Amino acid sequence: MKLFIRVSLLFLLALAVAGFSRFNTGSVTLYLGNYEAILSLNLLLIVWLVSFAVIYYLLRLYINLRRLPNRIQRNRARNTLISSRRHLNDAGLHYFEGKYRSCYDNALKSMKREINPDNKFLAYMLAFRAANVMRDSEKEAKISAEMNQFSEPKWQLAKHLVIAENLYNEQRFGQCIDNLNAVLQLDHKHIQARRMLLKVYLNLANYSKAYEVLTWLLKNDSLREYKASKYKARVISGLFKAAVSAKELSGYYNKLARDEKVSFLYAKLYFDGLLRLAEYALAIEFLAENLKVETLHLIYSDAILALSKKLEDKIQVDKLNLITEKSLLADKSNANLLLALGILSYRQQRFAKSQAYLEASSHLKPSLDVYVFLGLVAEETQNNQLLTDSHQQLIANIRNLG
Repeated sequence: MKLFIRVSLLFLLALAVAGFSRFNTGSVTLYLGNYEAILSLNLLLIVWLVSFAVIYYLLRLYINLRRLPNRIQRNRARNTLISSRRHLNDAGLHYFEGKYRSCYDNALKSMKREINPDNKFLAYMLAFRAANVMRDSEKEAKISAEMNQFSEPKWQLAKHLVIAENLYNEQRFGQCIDNLNAVLQLDHKHIQARRMLLKVYLNLANYSKAYEVLTWLLKNDSLREYKASKYKARVISGLFKAAVSAKELSGYYNKLARDEKVSFLYAKLYFDGLLRLAEYALAIEFLAENLKVETLHLIYSDAILALSKKLEDKIQVDKLNLITEKSLLADKSNANLLLALGILSYRQQRFAKSQAYLEASSHLKPSLDVYVFLGLVAEETQNNQLLTDSHQQLIANIRNLG
């Protein structure tokens, strides 16, 4: 085609030169075998131009006709693609607008026309989520089965993660864990899966597993500080409450950072755990070691009072009494410390001293414990007046509570 056009242009140029030079009065003789044809130069020029135009447009028509099926196919594919993307966009928009029925229908239309496998998988995801929200188990199962055709790891990962989210919302935690483990098999460092796994274990009160997941997240995830502290407080609280031995409880406590060990929250949780396990010697040791820690002053008086009510062993009573006296030097008007000293003095059978501490505590903060132990002191010392007064105050306080 290019050669034909070049030869034609060259010939037309020659004719044009002849015409402009006024040598167009001649003729051209064409021979074909025994035949001879004589044509004027002007006629030949016109015939050549007309032939060139006819041949050119015939060739163009032929080429366009040959290209027509491909062009029709491309137009159909483009229209199908535009239609599928429009339905996919509508499905996503309607999902976030809460129009789940329309979302499901548009997703089905998109997946039938979509060519790109990633977009097709996205349409399946939207249809699955919409079916789940509508609680249509039949459609959900159908879409889930059809999603098995997507075998690449990235698609399988997304599928298991979406199913896990739905199961978590439905509180089907066992199946949720199975799908999250499938995600972690495909991507061991998947942050979102581990965060959800942490929430699942917290809901199941499986604090040992939650602790393992949290430890990994704190090392590998950029959790915001308030989220990390919130999750850690829940996990450690659960571990301390579920611990069945002092060794287990101390093991988790010793893994805490130094500033966490002396924080109000974790110190109180640890101390309460020691009381629950009746590890009074360790509780006394803990109080003695942290006597001068300012951050623990908020729990000190309550902790000493709670421990003083439980002790029976004379050695332990004497140790706690010494700690309480040192604490009272720093806070002489603390009703709880005075009450604790009154109880401890009673355990030591120092009844006069016990009465003095108990009465001082009652002036600052009357309580049932004060009058109960005043009554016990009165019985031991055979002080009838004190016994009568303590019983009256005890009854009055009980009535006020009622």
